[in-house]
Amino acid sequence: VVAQTVEVGAQTATTLTQQTDQMKRIGNELDSVHFSLKKASQMVKEIGRQVATDKCIMGFLFLIVCGVIAIIVVKIVNPHNKSIPDIPGLAPPAPPAQNRKLLSVDPFRML
Repeated sequence: VVAQTVEVGAQTATTLTQQTDQMKRIGNELDSVHFSLKKASQMVKEIGRQVATDKCIMGFLFLIVCGVIAIIVVKIVNPHNKSIPDIPGLAPPAPPAQNRKLLSVDPFRML
C-alpha cells in the first residue's frame, strides 16, 4: 500500500509539474494576446482619426468648390454686378469682329 501511495504521489507530482508548465505557457500567450489587442486598438483609433481628418478636408474642399461655382454662375448671369470683382481667366465677351485686326505673317512675302 505504501509503494502504491508513493507511486501515485510521484505520478501526481509529474502531472502537477506538467500542468504548472502549461499554465505558465498559457499566461505568456495571454500576455502576448493582450499586448496585440492593445496595439490593434491604438491602430484603430489612429485610423479613425485619419478618416475624420480626411472627411473634414473633403468637406472644406467641397465648400470651396461650391463657392467658386457660385461666383462663376453669378458673374455669368449678371456680368455687370460690380459687387463681385472680375475673376481672372473669365473675361467678358470679345468685341465685335469688325474692330479686330488679326496679325499674320505671310511666309511667301519674304521670298
